[in-house]
Amino acid sequence: MENHHIQGLILAGGLSTRMGTDKALLPIAGKPLLYRLVEEVSRLTQHVTVSVGSPEREALYRESLGDLGDTVSFAIDLIPECGPLSGLHAGLSAIGDGYVFTMACDMPQLSEELLSALLTHTDSGADVIYAPGQPFHALYHARTAGRIEAALEAGDFRLMGLLNRLRTVEINLQEQGESSYFINLNTPADYNKYIARNE
Repeated sequence: MENHHIQGLILAGGLSTRMGTDKALLPIAGKPLLYRLVEEVSRLTQHVTVSVGSPEREALYRESLGDLGDTVSFAIDLIPECGPLSGLHAGLSAIGDGYVFTMACDMPQLSEELLSALLTHTDSGADVIYAPGQPFHALYHARTAGRIEAALEAGDFRLMGLLNRLRTVEINLQEQGESSYFINLNTPADYNKYIARNE
């Protein structure tokens, strides 16, 4: 498949508290989930950045990615310990320009149809383009890094609060028809159910 002219960002700096183990390293078809996502996002974007939180996590993930480790960039939190916005800010700051397809590392399904639907709205000039309820399977413009930084410095770590202050476009899910790829592996039960259905 032809790469779209956008960057990719995988948010992988979370604590995985509910899972009890690092979600990015969950085995899917014999490979870590992060490996699978890097392969998929690389196929659909020009370059992939993985937002990893800390230098220690970068070393761990680089090792888990094996041959893919040298093909991606890693972003360390600039304003740490502020939840998902820390990783979003670090990744968008590192990328610096243009629209960025952003997804969380606990979402094992990636749809080219969804990405294509999101891309049809880039002419709107919106800061964020996303499907309802899915702000971490979305297009963010890198220019939003400054607004995210301001929110972090103000101690406001709420993603929806941020979105309310940005220019956003919510796409109609009927544009792609399926929402089955909005699967989150948050708990061991989620993971076990996914594995049972897909392996």
